Amino acid sequence: MSFLDKLLGRSTEPEEIELAFPDIPGWISEKEHAIHEEADGAVRESRPRVLEALREMQEMVDALKGATPDENEVLHPKLLKVVEQGVPRYAAAMEKTLSLPLSEVPGEYYDNCVELISQIAKNTKGPGRYIGNVFPVQMKEIRIQTDVIGREVNAISGVLLKTREQSGWVDEANETHALIVSKWNQLSASEQKAVQLAEDNETLAAELSARKQDLQVYLAGANAKQYEKLMLEQREYEAKLHNANADYERILSRSANVFRKAVHICELSGDKETIALLKGVRNGLESPSSEERVQALAAYPSLFPLLARMIRENEGLVKNKDEVSLFAEQDAFIVPLSDAISSLNELNAENERIMGVLEKLPHAGKRDDMEGNIRSVTEKIAANSAQINSIQDVTEDIRVSVPELTEKLRLNIECLAGEGVRISLTQVPDFS
Repeated sequence: MSFLDKLLGRSTEPEEIELAFPDIPGWISEKEHAIHEEADGAVRESRPRVLEALREMQEMVDALKGATPDENEVLHPKLLKVVEQGVPRYAAAMEKTLSLPLSEVPGEYYDNCVELISQIAKNTKGPGRYIGNVFPVQMKEIRIQTDVIGREVNAISGVLLKTREQSGWVDEANETHALIVSKWNQLSASEQKAVQLAEDNETLAAELSARKQDLQVYLAGANAKQYEKLMLEQREYEAKLHNANADYERILSRSANVFRKAVHICELSGDKETIALLKGVRNGLESPSSEERVQALAAYPSLFPLLARMIRENEGLVKNKDEVSLFAEQDAFIVPLSDAISSLNELNAENERIMGVLEKLPHAGKRDDMEGNIRSVTEKIAANSAQINSIQDVTEDIRVSVPELTEKLRLNIECLAGEGVRISLTQVPDFS
């Protein structure tokens, strides 16, 4: 800026500097080195002055240890006694303080200097409190050298403040640059993934169309009709089996309370033989085995007379009409259960016959397999499409966020470049 510009308060146009995006990490690294070098240089300049001040103070402390009061100056005896006692203590405290370490690292150097001033002040207010009244020259020199350290602290404080501010810009610029690179890599990977998924879906769509066509051809053939006819019969027999089994369980449940009460009556009388017979018949009837059910019914004629006697002798053994009719005579219990067992056996036999025929068919289960494959391919297409939509949302968020990040990075770099400089970023990754 010329003298006339300064006089008239004009500002010069900022210097335009172009910085390529790939070169930013190296540029920031150079700036960071310069920032730390400035702080290190300030310490290299300041430290000798502080060391010299400490040496001067040590000389004054040594002088105090051998000093005697001025004979021409009249001092109060009490003051002289206090000083005589205080000088050794003050000298010892100061020697300890002056031996404190003085680092060459900027932040530590500043802390060391602050600690020195603090300890010197503490020593002066403590054992050195009245020494200045008797030895003013030495104590004045110590104060002067303390002020030297204080001025160095103030100077270094400004350097460190600037260093911390610029280091913050360095960290922020590095983080922002790394984030932009990360987002670029994420965008590239996401777009490649989306392309791959779209290509997969094209392949799957062709496969789905072919599988559906194959299913239509199969359904129109004689094999499929034979299979479907047998499957329909098998489903019908399964329904009949379900109903027949429900009928059997219903008949059996009507007798449950009577058997339970009969066992209790026998337990009271100690009739273990009848208890065993009751439980044997009941367990056989409740078994899933048709053979065991038939055997249990075959044992019922031996049990019925005993049950009939208990019913006559125990009025509360049978209570409702269902129980009365079921135990009125022997066949009232045996016949319906026997019929149900026979019906179940017949239905099971026919169902097994149909299943045997189905298993022998060369195309058994083919329709289920074909439809299962169609569902699987359809689900894959849907899953891929959902993933593509999710990727599109992510990439859109990335594209929206990058301009703000790029401008933030530019401003950080501009701060590091210094006043009068305008940064233009080039070769920034294209997120469009």
